[in-house]
Amino acid sequence: MTTAQVLPESAIVVGAVASRKEEAIDRVGGLLVDHGYVTADYIAAMRDREAIISTYLGNGIALPHGTSEAQATILRTGIAVVQYPSGVPWGDEPARLVIGLAATSDEHIGILSRLAGILDDAELCDRLARSDDPGEIHRALTAGETDGHEPHIDTPQAEIVRVVRITNPAGLHARPAAQIVERVRPFDADVSIQAGSRRADARSITGLLGLGASVGDEVTLRADGSDAQDALEAVEAIVTSGSD
Repeated sequence: MTTAQVLPESAIVVGAVASRKEEAIDRVGGLLVDHGYVTADYIAAMRDREAIISTYLGNGIALPHGTSEAQATILRTGIAVVQYPSGVPWGDEPARLVIGLAATSDEHIGILSRLAGILDDAELCDRLARSDDPGEIHRALTAGETDGHEPHIDTPQAEIVRVVRITNPAGLHARPAAQIVERVRPFDADVSIQAGSRRADARSITGLLGLGASVGDEVTLRADGSDAQDALEAVEAIVTSGSD
């Protein structure tokens, strides 16, 4: 499933204004309802998720979505986007692009993987947050669709590789993903995590979320650079933590 298949241009609104993130969640949730992706009850589940943990990803992007208990309210996988040029308070930083997501089964994993590289580009995110053209946002978020085949990944000679099993109860969802990004930032090392055929930069929260890795899954940690050993151990400590 491609992003273009679940994000019609009509589900993108620009130039919106909101003073609270709850208003922004209701607005993007309403778009999901209007396009037949979810029932109205899904909006409450989006608010519930936000009360548990912030869905702010960085670069002015928030990705509100429902709790796992809300599957019955999802009719089909879909995405909606509301742009807030002046920003909406979302914890410590303002969100300027609010992307609402509803997904049946594990379809969101591939979608997040496709969005990851785009949303990691701070300059692009800033441009999209200021654009008055829904078409520009649509083209950017659906760009680079592939046939789903993953490129072959070679392992550099100096790279440290370790296979571990996730014991963190939250898997690699929002909170542990944010912890990993923050923890590896000071290290002089390139660090990645691979789950199945998907591989993500440990400094990319959207990439980590796109892995869709949960507690009990086996992942491969890779680190290369002068601080490779320390960086890999820092990531492993979070992944194998007994609490979130």
